[in-house]
Amino acid sequence: MVNDHGQPEGVHPIRILRMLVSTSAVPRDGLKLLFLVVVGGGLLALGRWGSRLGVASSVDYRPDAPTPDPAELVPAGESSPKVWPPSAEEVAASLPFDPALGSLRIRKFYFKKADAIPGPDDPEVFADELNIELYDPDSGHAWWQSYFVATPQGLAKLLREKSWRYLHAPEILVFPRYNLEEIRRAVVSRITAENELFKGKERDGEESL
Repeated sequence: MVNDHGQPEGVHPIRILRMLVSTSAVPRDGLKLLFLVVVGGGLLALGRWGSRLGVASSVDYRPDAPTPDPAELVPAGESSPKVWPPSAEEVAASLPFDPALGSLRIRKFYFKKADAIPGPDDPEVFADELNIELYDPDSGHAWWQSYFVATPQGLAKLLREKSWRYLHAPEILVFPRYNLEEIRRAVVSRITAENELFKGKERDGEESL
């Protein structure tokens, strides 16, 4: 069909351009829509992941949360590490220097059963064997000295427990109550009284029977 200008009526240039624009616009709009859907879905997933991370962080770390007691972290049934008493060498080193001994040194000081430091739970009930290592740096000679140290109540308890009618000990020191410094002084007095290194020297008076 031809119009007044001699051109087919259905193929006008402007109409053809409009048709091309309209047909090409459909796929572009679809791509834009698909792109928006993908971007929106990604942002939504990212937002959900971030919210979960924030919740986990808030649970794992709380600045105002109280600090747990280290003792509470020890598993049930396990006690704290045991604190061992001082060794025989450490006890001897803790004793004050006594000029009455001259050059002699007490290298070891310990009881057979009890701990010299801190001593018995009840200072008035005590009976045990004391062992002392003495050392003479001038001669390089070392030897052991032993005493039986007790309190009156400690002796009575020992006699009851052993069902003994009497007690004999060659070297015995009896005190009203356990006192490490008093025991040390008595030991030094006995050492100076019995050792030939101190023969002829004046000694402090002793309470003997």
